[in-house]
Amino acid sequence: MRRLKVRTAIVLFVGLILAAGVPYSQRSQDQIRQEEADDLFQKWIDQDVLYIITDEERVVFTSLTTPEEKEAFIEQFWRRRHPDPDSGINEFREEHYRRIAYANDHFSVGAPGWKTDRGRIYIIHGPPDTTEYFDQGEQYYRPLSEGGGVTTTYSWLRWTYRHIPDIGSNVEVEFVDKTLSGHYVFAQDEMDKDAMLWVPGLGLTEAERLGGATKAERIGTRTMANFATRRVGNPLKMFSQKDDLFERLRRYSHLQTSPGIKFKDLESIVDINLYYDNLSFGVRHDLIRVTSTDYLVPVTFFFDTKDFTFERSGGIRQATLNVYGRVENLSKHRVYHFDETVHLTLSDSQESQPASSRFQKSIPLEPGRYKLVAIVKDVKSGKIGTLERGLIVPGTTEERLEMSPVILADRVQPAKFEEFITDPFVLGNVKVYPSRSERFERGNPLGFYFEVYNVMADQQSLEADLSMRIRLLKEGKEVETPFVDKDLKQLLHRFSDRFFAGSMLNTEPLEPGQYNLIISVTDQIAQETIERSVPFQILTNSRQTG
Repeated sequence: MRRLKVRTAIVLFVGLILAAGVPYSQRSQDQIRQEEADDLFQKWIDQDVLYIITDEERVVFTSLTTPEEKEAFIEQFWRRRHPDPDSGINEFREEHYRRIAYANDHFSVGAPGWKTDRGRIYIIHGPPDTTEYFDQGEQYYRPLSEGGGVTTTYSWLRWTYRHIPDIGSNVEVEFVDKTLSGHYVFAQDEMDKDAMLWVPGLGLTEAERLGGATKAERIGTRTMANFATRRVGNPLKMFSQKDDLFERLRRYSHLQTSPGIKFKDLESIVDINLYYDNLSFGVRHDLIRVTSTDYLVPVTFFFDTKDFTFERSGGIRQATLNVYGRVENLSKHRVYHFDETVHLTLSDSQESQPASSRFQKSIPLEPGRYKLVAIVKDVKSGKIGTLERGLIVPGTTEERLEMSPVILADRVQPAKFEEFITDPFVLGNVKVYPSRSERFERGNPLGFYFEVYNVMADQQSLEADLSMRIRLLKEGKEVETPFVDKDLKQLLHRFSDRFFAGSMLNTEPLEPGQYNLIISVTDQIAQETIERSVPFQILTNSRQTG
């Protein structure tokens, strides 16, 4: 009867698995793979980077839920510490894992080497500049900085680092093995290695030998005591700043905490946001051809002034931003980067303050596919915002008539004589302030800018002959423009080896709605026509409706 019950239970169990529609073996494999992935991520944070990950990074990593997010975080973690982003090999990462392997090979005693005190210091700070070894029972002649005298010590080591950032120069780290097991622990002070410390009458300092102090006083003042009290306990000791209790605690704490990131934070935040207080900002890019093989890509940043912290100075208020941008190719190699300080200024005398401000950087690029990583930090509040954009720079040709994409702008105005094309917002010999959203309130001017390339010249006069036409479509139907019956040829100007047009369009006659601006240029000599179209929206003027 018992066998029958067991067999029935097995049949029911198999039946439930089959009814679920998923093979038991397949489900088990998926579960195993998930558990293995979870174990790898847990091992990474609990072992691999235990000593070098910052508290902030740990909080963010533990809040991630998907493997994709964790993998992106790990990639970004190492990139933040990459000493040379242009190199395909992250030397910091390679050195870190070399240190772990060395610690496991040389410091393992009943526990993996990376878990030991020596392993921790070695992984964080690397190999010491000098190493001294003292055997068990060896006579030790104390220097005056330790009070002088002779004692017998446990087995101990002294590592010396010439310099450790944020800690100091000639940093000495001592490890003591009191169990004769090879397990060296971090020494809190010079008394830890003294095997005679608790033996009356032996291992005396020079002051204790001469009768000016007692061992009890020396031991009693080893921790919580000021300079005066400690000097009474060891009057012949040469005290220095490093013997101050709080300085010693600071030094020991820094020795065992994760090192600061040596490389610029803005440059290294690339794939995942480590900050909870994000700044919102916008970015757009445009394409302007410089030569037959190169483009100038103006990248415009748009800032909402309400999101930044302004400080008052005189009659103005000013916010300071750090702006970083990096362009990578498909191999994730950096091809261009910039790091700028930007000041946003508001005047107290203005009745209405601008809701937004902008900054522009022109980037030279060859044809190809790229990724733009943009980062902005408000210096006063410390808040940071990040975003990414894909960039496609098309190939060029010198055989046929070409036209750049049309840039819609809030303002187009003549550039000053001393301003050049590499200056912000300068294109050709005009300044173009691109629109953030290509949405314009009715009554506010709409600017546009474009360039024309590979224009053919007359063989006799060496002059070009271009004509131009502008059309507006509203919901597919053509509407009248201010340029009707006008000779638009006068809008085209020669600049170097190309022509450009930059002008403003009156939007007062346009009803609110969705539009398309269509611009066509004809080379009368080559009998070629090229056309570009760009959408925009006309909004009801808020001041008129108010």
